[in-house]
Amino acid sequence: MNINKITDGLTYLSQNKRINLIHGVLSRLHISPLNDNYDDYFQDGCLIFADAFANYPDDPHNPENERRLMNFAYKRIYWRLLDHFRIEAKLTEHQGESLNNDMLDEDKINRLLLDPQSTINFARLEDHDFFNQLKERCTQKERLYLEAVLYENLTDSEIAKKYHVSRQTVYAWKKGIRKKVAKSKII
Repeated sequence: MNINKITDGLTYLSQNKRINLIHGVLSRLHISPLNDNYDDYFQDGCLIFADAFANYPDDPHNPENERRLMNFAYKRIYWRLLDHFRIEAKLTEHQGESLNNDMLDEDKINRLLLDPQSTINFARLEDHDFFNQLKERCTQKERLYLEAVLYENLTDSEIAKKYHVSRQTVYAWKKGIRKKVAKSKII
């Protein structure tokens, strides 16, 4: 994919009120501008539009193709965001089993803490070699991110608010950790 086509797609989107397409998709998905993550979803929609523009099979600059292009992009944005929300819902469901959940009874917590296939107690995993090696390779800021995610179960937005930084900064910390894991032989 050509970066110039992506740039052209974003420029095309910003002209003639075409940006309303993104707002329309978010509205159809029942995402209100009052939603805390609306700006993030809006940006994702713009990037998906640029990708759709770059991959559109006909000439996207031809005025006769505009309606088909907009339909093509609308469907792509809708389905990709919907997939994103499904994944997010699964993660939220999984986090319902988090140890920070006050609604869990003691029996359920014990089942979560003990892995029947292992003699290592889950609560002692922080002492496990993996986390020690990973922490050694991380910068101070990346360690803050790890602790916020692992011990406080915070989202990226919550981490940004807690440390008074932008979400992009938090994403950079996360990206740095992922690179360190990928380059190392920790796992």
